[in-house]
Amino acid sequence: MAARGEKAQSLIHKVYRKSITEGSFAQVYGNLATIGSSFITKLMVIMGASPLQYSMLSAIGQLSAIWQPLGVAFSHHITQRRWPCVWITFIGRFLTLFLGLALLFPNQKEGIWFLLMLLFFSAGFQATGANIWIAWISDLIPLNIRGRFFSRRNQILIAIGLVFSYVLSFHVDLFDSGGTGIKSAYLSLLKAGHYFVPQNQALFLAFVFVGASIIGIIGLSFLALQPERKRPLNTHQSLRQVFLEPLQDKNFRLLLVFGAWWMLATGVGSPFWGPFMLKKLEMGLFEVQLYNTLHMGSSLLAFSFWGKFIDRFGNKTAMKICVVLGAINPVLWLFMSAANHTILWFEAFSSGFMWAGTGIITTNFVLSIAPKRREQAYSGIYAAATGVFMMSSSLASGIFYPESLNVGWRILEPEQVIFGVGAVLRLLALIPLALVREYRSVPLRKALAYSMARLIGWRFKGGKRD
Repeated sequence: MAARGEKAQSLIHKVYRKSITEGSFAQVYGNLATIGSSFITKLMVIMGASPLQYSMLSAIGQLSAIWQPLGVAFSHHITQRRWPCVWITFIGRFLTLFLGLALLFPNQKEGIWFLLMLLFFSAGFQATGANIWIAWISDLIPLNIRGRFFSRRNQILIAIGLVFSYVLSFHVDLFDSGGTGIKSAYLSLLKAGHYFVPQNQALFLAFVFVGASIIGIIGLSFLALQPERKRPLNTHQSLRQVFLEPLQDKNFRLLLVFGAWWMLATGVGSPFWGPFMLKKLEMGLFEVQLYNTLHMGSSLLAFSFWGKFIDRFGNKTAMKICVVLGAINPVLWLFMSAANHTILWFEAFSSGFMWAGTGIITTNFVLSIAPKRREQAYSGIYAAATGVFMMSSSLASGIFYPESLNVGWRILEPEQVIFGVGAVLRLLALIPLALVREYRSVPLRKALAYSMARLIGWRFKGGKRD
């Protein structure tokens, strides 16, 4: 028995090390050349994207989630997940090598649509690969330590990705304002001031995407070294039964309702956070990256807290906290302007803390409800369904783009009107969340009391799990 325990621990440590190495390459790639990247947003700003196109950028990131059931269908017929995951993900990362070709279109609007098309297919293949990866990892990491596993992994990956993003955002900003202070001295040192002119900025971004794609592809060679447990081929269920089983699970349906509402709410305004900072708040990409730094720094600090909190008190209790914080954060944006956006730095910290928890909870919640060896189907259906709802609200944000609104004490920009609507919808997500059952969740008041007690060095007794 002891030998078996030692073998299991050894396997977990090996998975952790390999996952960190592979994930580091993936994180750098993701920060630079995927839909959520500020570098993609910057290129679209340069090319003169419309509100609808920003909405499409956000929407396709979620629409790609409908590809995840393909991972389930594919895995249904195989006993090993490693190589399908590697090769499907490879196709997705390979496509982003060609993002820069959007600049060759005589009509920039057409170039943006080409960019969006590539990103859609790239994200789709990677979503399919991610679905296979989730099932692969869930076979290796026990449920009782998954919260800590993902939190520690994310801490390291975010820190590594942040360094690369910072360095490259600094260089991107040189094209906008390369004539003063530290930037001027740096250009003199490089003796490349003639290159860092505004008309070359888009070309530089194209090369960033090429380099990022190569890094992402290299990372897949380490993914191929990840251990894997062979599983028996499922011959007892048809593919139709595999997809229907999660929908017949009442508790999963309740979680799906919550997830759909939450994603719909967070999709409202999601296309406009980056453009609002770059255009309306008149921030440079380096300053945007500073915001991302505070956001990610907060996430790094929060991951350990959330990992332990989730493992002790349950996903439902943790999600209640995240929903409330998620409703507060958009409200803070209503008080920002180009002349004064100091509060943005507080919001970055609060938002980073919240999204760190949400990211771990979303994955862990589905896996905790799913029966053994059914995790992939549950995860795929959840991602696909909730992704459609977020896609819908993201698109609606661009289609029904409002006018500025005079609220008496100030005039809100159209984006701020949308942010306010999103805040209300986020808070209402507490209603469907209350209906979801989780056997190991602890009442929120007890969890908060325990956490406060720990902060001030007291011991807390009680809080027996439901």
